[in-house]
Amino acid sequence: MSRAFVKERDDNEPEHAIPLEREPPHLVTVGGLEQLRAAALRSSGAERARLERRVASAVVASPPDDTGVIAFGATVDVRDSKGKQRTYTLVGEDEVDVAHGRVGEVSPLAQALLGHRVADVVVWQRPVGDEALTILAIGYGALRPA
Repeated sequence: MSRAFVKERDDNEPEHAIPLEREPPHLVTVGGLEQLRAAALRSSGAERARLERRVASAVVASPPDDTGVIAFGATVDVRDSKGKQRTYTLVGEDEVDVAHGRVGEVSPLAQALLGHRVADVVVWQRPVGDEALTILAIGYGALRPA
């Protein structure tokens, strides 16, 4: 193939421009920090070293001054347009478990919820279509020690 059609890079940036993990420090819930510590103890070699770095750079978030507003670590009860109620907790990237309602703080759902209050209706922009959610309750139990 001719080099005429290959774009030469002008910088020394690596090809993977999107970081897989946020740079330290990164927010976690109390349970998230416990999970990281346990995973580090179960691991070995390079994975253990990576997890130990994640533990060392983790910052356990505190509830916001105004706990009536959705922020990192909030557990939020919502009702969708069909009347189905769900509960989501906004967590850090190390804690995401969508099947159990633990959604990443940078996810479209979390972004739709952040900054809102009880009774607000937010629009969750999804690939399969937008969904209106009514906020029913907000709590911060995930940010308190067990």
